[in-house]
Amino acid sequence: MGFTAQGYGFLGFAIFGWGISWPFLKIALAEIPPWTFRGLIAPSAALMILALGFVLRYEVESPKGQWREIILASFLNITLWHVFSAHGIRLLGGGQASIIAYTMPLWAVVFSILFIGERATIARIMGLVFGMGGLSVLLSGELGVLRSAPAGTFFMLISAIAWGAGTVVQKKVKWQISALSCVAWQLLLGGLPITLIAIILESSQWQPVSLAATCSTIFVVVVGIFLCWFAWFRVVDMVPVSVATVCTLLVPILGVVSSNMVLGEVIGWREVISLCLICIALALVLIPVGTAFQKFTTNAS
Repeated sequence: MGFTAQGYGFLGFAIFGWGISWPFLKIALAEIPPWTFRGLIAPSAALMILALGFVLRYEVESPKGQWREIILASFLNITLWHVFSAHGIRLLGGGQASIIAYTMPLWAVVFSILFIGERATIARIMGLVFGMGGLSVLLSGELGVLRSAPAGTFFMLISAIAWGAGTVVQKKVKWQISALSCVAWQLLLGGLPITLIAIILESSQWQPVSLAATCSTIFVVVVGIFLCWFAWFRVVDMVPVSVATVCTLLVPILGVVSSNMVLGEVIGWREVISLCLICIALALVLIPVGTAFQKFTTNAS
């Protein structure tokens, strides 16, 4: 499909919703134990997506013959991502966590080169260099997050790496089910083990939470996961993939700004430089260089 106002409307909603979810994740996780929080929102979002699929008559089916692949993808994209990011967000600022989380495409490039034979182009290598530079700035020095919150930094890095690996699995497999079904099953299969572990490990810690934590949790489930994923699926059908993926650069920027506005987190020079370097890195990794070069030569002629 071509460029449409509706497509860009869905894209704007998805990017904005994901970006401003970071401070609300922080608010919810300040009161709700991490396993419990993730064990609640992942299966809930899965059921909401499946219900929406049935209501809108989208094709919702089981992954027959691909259970092994979808279990692996759900373990990387959902279980590891949700668990480690929840622990990381509790220990880091929401903006800092979002910057580390969105190094995911860089890790995906590494895994795609190593395991599915994608070419190590100059743009991708430069992207990795800029990305590692940006991450190093955020981690370094007496005031860096590696010194102030080493465990949180480690957890967020593991979650970003797992998400990157899961993205490569997602790309490598030729799924026989719709994209909506694929995400719903991943949320369900990856989320239920978290729920079971939460019952075992954290049920003794369950206590009433504040209105702020309750509303933040509802916001993350409904907006951050359910509506944003639905909007993203519509985006894929309406907007060029190159445009959509590069627009995800706005997510960590919104994460930093919204965390400053909602939580009062200080935006220091490390966050600004790190964010700029990582955005440059993601642009180099995500923008299809061949297409850009073709447009340049066409315009030049």
